[in-house]
Amino acid sequence: MAFISCEDETNTYVNQLYTNAQKIGAIKTCLNCSVDSAVSHLCVVDGFYAYKDAAYRIDFSKMQSSIFDTLANHNYGYLKDSLILRANRLAESCGANVSSSFKDAVTNLSIDNPDMIFYGESGTITDYLKATEYDNIRTALQAPVAIRMDLFNVSTIWNEMLLLYRNYNPNPVTVDLQNQIVIGMMEGIFEEMRLEEGLIRTDSTHRVEGDSILGL
Repeated sequence: MAFISCEDETNTYVNQLYTNAQKIGAIKTCLNCSVDSAVSHLCVVDGFYAYKDAAYRIDFSKMQSSIFDTLANHNYGYLKDSLILRANRLAESCGANVSSSFKDAVTNLSIDNPDMIFYGESGTITDYLKATEYDNIRTALQAPVAIRMDLFNVSTIWNEMLLLYRNYNPNPVTVDLQNQIVIGMMEGIFEEMRLEEGLIRTDSTHRVEGDSILGL
């Protein structure tokens, strides 16, 4: 007697059951839901600054440390703390802008081979968006962040720090603080999206009608 496995190891059955259009729709719904989840966690008071033990805090750790170190050595370390707090408050106020920028990118996302990401590992869908639309999202977020640089006194504190720093080091500082804030925001949002995508793939309570087939 011969036994034949009924396991659909090559996804042949699901490939026949759903069209590419349905898979793309599920992928985009997953992305939009992941954006909503990320924004709800980070674009609120103490979101970027404190959520998950400050895992997403924008702290400018990749910037020229000599600026912060020099000022700290001359008792101006409090300015860095103030800059970080205000930059994160700025980021937390950008929920509507983050949502629209990311969702516009999802709408414009071109997916030629949906099977590659539909059946990919957890995070594959988010990573695809990041790889293809990163620059467009970053460009879209520049204007709303620029407007808030003065509203949250980020520019004022940064300029004060630069003036003080030049008293101890005349070398020019080539740091685009605004862009650093945008990048920090995006990295946090993308990471939270990856986590939500994982939940959508594995937990039916995180799915909606549009992405329900991702759980099959």
